Amino acid sequence: MTDTTFYDGGQKGGDTQDIHAAAPFADERGHPKDDAHVRLSPLIASLIETHKQRVDLHRAEKSMTLRIKAKCRRLCGGDKTEAGKLYRSIMNGQGHKLAQTALAVSAPFLQARKLLHEQRADCEKQMTKMAKELPVWPWVESVRGFGALSLAGVVGEAGDLSNYATVSRLWKRMGLAVIGGERQRKVTTDKALEMGYSPQRRSLVWNLGDTMLKGVIRKVKDGDEDTGERISLNEYGQIYLDRKAYERPRVDSDGHAHNRAKRYMEKRLLRDLWKSWTAPDAS
Repeated sequence: MTDTTFYDGGQKGGDTQDIHAAAPFADERGHPKDDAHVRLSPLIASLIETHKQRVDLHRAEKSMTLRIKAKCRRLCGGDKTEAGKLYRSIMNGQGHKLAQTALAVSAPFLQARKLLHEQRADCEKQMTKMAKELPVWPWVESVRGFGALSLAGVVGEAGDLSNYATVSRLWKRMGLAVIGGERQRKVTTDKALEMGYSPQRRSLVWNLGDTMLKGVIRKVKDGDEDTGERISLNEYGQIYLDRKAYERPRVDSDGHAHNRAKRYMEKRLLRDLWKSWTAPDAS
């Protein structure tokens, strides 16, 4: 296996290289071949590695936050409500009788979190820049609510979408498949391998769908009153609204209808991304 040479932003396309599959082909059953060697462009290879770095930094940043909050709880004798007030106090500068003590004991973790946050932000800038150099970017840019960082995340987890012979395999990679008549999900039984479910990848698509809906769904008001009606600013929001109306009579609650409709919309978005990526004229 050759050494990985990461993309430096100097040129598009160019030679490809053999690297270990960070986001590999899916096999005939839709399982990702994590031990395969695939051909990836330097751009995609670099994007995958930068995405992994961003994930690691985000986890470390969250770990520092949890440690700071744990110190606040200890100082407050385990009182979670008071600990929350203390944490907010040291974050926003509002007075709390234990604020100075909390700042003193949390200082190393606050400094570490600040550094981690800055490095994560730098990764996100790099990912955004690389995503905009992908041939599929003009299509993504045309979709309201679908940003460069979200595209970078999908590619960071799935790799070159041309490696997926069908969109169903991409859906499975991202946790949206239907397997044996069941929704793909995390299980602890002998079905776990067949499900091939990654909470991290599913979370990424869930967040993408959430961002999409917040960007395109608008409330209809009569004066200051919410009429309960919703309109969409693009086709994916309309797909969501139509599917929710379809699902509502079939489920017990509005929340269930929302979740089903959102999942349906997410699958359509990934399908269209895959089709745009693999179109014959894509280059």
